[in-house]
Amino acid sequence: MITRRLLLTSSAAALCACALPASAEDWKAEWDATIAAAKTEGTVTICASSNRSRREFIVSEWQKEYPEIQISYQVVSGTRFVPAAATERRAGKYLWDVFHNGPPSGLSALHAGLLDPLLPELVLPEVKDPAMWGGWDQAFYDPEHRYLLGLFRDITAPYYNADKIAPERVAKLKLKILLEPDLKGKIVWFDPRVQGPGAPYLVLIDHVLGPDALRKILTEQDVTFVANDNDAAQAMARGRALVALANRPEEAFREYKSAGLKLDMRSIGNDPESSYIGTGGGAIGVFNQRPHPAAARLFVNWIATKRIGVGLAHAQRLDSARSDVPPLDPNFAAIKGANYVSGQREEADVVVRRWQAEIKKLRPQ
Repeated sequence: MITRRLLLTSSAAALCACALPASAEDWKAEWDATIAAAKTEGTVTICASSNRSRREFIVSEWQKEYPEIQISYQVVSGTRFVPAAATERRAGKYLWDVFHNGPPSGLSALHAGLLDPLLPELVLPEVKDPAMWGGWDQAFYDPEHRYLLGLFRDITAPYYNADKIAPERVAKLKLKILLEPDLKGKIVWFDPRVQGPGAPYLVLIDHVLGPDALRKILTEQDVTFVANDNDAAQAMARGRALVALANRPEEAFREYKSAGLKLDMRSIGNDPESSYIGTGGGAIGVFNQRPHPAAARLFVNWIATKRIGVGLAHAQRLDSARSDVPPLDPNFAAIKGANYVSGQREEADVVVRRWQAEIKKLRPQ
């Protein structure tokens, strides 16, 4: 009896030992087949946000690793993209493989019926493990937690000219600095009436200061809406503005610093009373009826790996959402356990649209 039990135990152990490598071989075989099919397709087409450092890193690294697969990395306007893609499809043109832009644009694409679930496309164990992303309910920005994965964790706050405004004053007032009388006419805002980094500030200010304060900023502070981060940076660099509600300043001021200009632009803070949490325009998804399905699968797994996550974090100075990639700068990192406004999820989009409608009444053109 003892001998028989030992034999049975040994046999079970042997079966388990064989099963583990078989499981590993399953994903490896699928991955190898994906790479081979992607090379046959020869192209992957991506619609992306305008972050130049991100684009340069992705294109360079992809070409090194997969020179047989052309990467068509096209910067698109989040506001105009979905209507344009819908028009293309009505004409029978299915041109896009991968969505790599902000969640609000992704939600619009999802509601327009343009996206497939992303989860079934994840093959690599390090990518498809929800624990690596803090759980799918946190990592995905769509209500079903299946379509739009946020690759980056961006703590975004207004930034100010520390040569003109005392940091001690900003530290005391935080968002209330936007209400100060001496800043009237000295605030620029990435146009919150369109999809982009300016719109989530509507949610943040409404949540932290309340709707009356937000309405006062919009109507009494003579805020200038600008079309992009570069316009905001230009106004700040030339002294026309002292506070900007836009993306973090590193990317927009890169050329100014390269030219030798000494500018002290600082975030007002990284706490929930000063900033919202988002993706820095870095959600990822896949289009349905995509022309290069294998190449799309290859790309979304590749960009979500730790190696690429580390490289992208350093290239664009933006933290990865992966838990195994440490934050770059504690001053911009999310405070552990803090409850931030998430300015790019479905529930935030409802608040944004309500305020966008009100802005049309408050500031008619």
